[in-house]
Amino acid sequence: MNVAASADQVLAGKVALIIGASRGIGAAAATAFAGAGARVVLASRDVAAMEALTRTFPAGAQSRVVRTDITVPADIAHAVQFTVEQFGRLDVAFNNAGATQKRQPLADIPDEVFDVTMSTNVRGVFLAMKHEIRAMLRSGGGSIVNTGSITSSVVMVHLGAYCTSKHALAGLTKVAALDYAGQNIRVNMVAPGPVDTLMTQNGVLATEAGRAMIAKMTPIGRIGRPEEIAAAALWLASPQSSFVTGAILMADGGFTLS
Repeated sequence: MNVAASADQVLAGKVALIIGASRGIGAAAATAFAGAGARVVLASRDVAAMEALTRTFPAGAQSRVVRTDITVPADIAHAVQFTVEQFGRLDVAFNNAGATQKRQPLADIPDEVFDVTMSTNVRGVFLAMKHEIRAMLRSGGGSIVNTGSITSSVVMVHLGAYCTSKHALAGLTKVAALDYAGQNIRVNMVAPGPVDTLMTQNGVLATEAGRAMIAKMTPIGRIGRPEEIAAAALWLASPQSSFVTGAILMADGGFTLS
């Protein structure tokens, strides 16, 4: 193996769990982590999509698939336990599952929409980190990356539930980072801006006019790709960011600067 190829294997020997791995950023991250040498467990509700994705991994990549709904506590516990049973340890976790909301003024948001958004984006990640941290403590440490949003730092009109959840997730990430900094567990957040995924294609990027508007609002001049967010998550997950914890890495093409 040449030096360049060896340098690309930044997760060689590591075991990684990706929750929310069936599409978009999570699928791109699963591919990137497998390519970086990790043994990867993919977790989401869509087993067929995950199994299809694993067939595109590099030859020799080791992976497993487990059905997981991040809003179901038993599913989260099982995903972590399954990872340890299959590969003996947990070194890296990427908590990527999330829910958005229909744009509505705050007083018009149904209670159940607020509850589902918070259950998915905050409570689910809280429970995931509890189990992931316990597993990492048993094996000497690890790295956790949560998927936030530009709305982890700024707010947008008519997105009260979503912005609240992502602000809360930023706080949760920082507290976890502080709690376990002395025990060799790093916890960080990647905060995507406008990214071309199925979720956003059903929202603001659903029309050409919407895509053009968002591209114009982004200083880089275009919409992001899932692979670009996956690369940021990979860096945060890997030893290359060994002195970084409690960080919110904005991957937004400069959107929050404009």
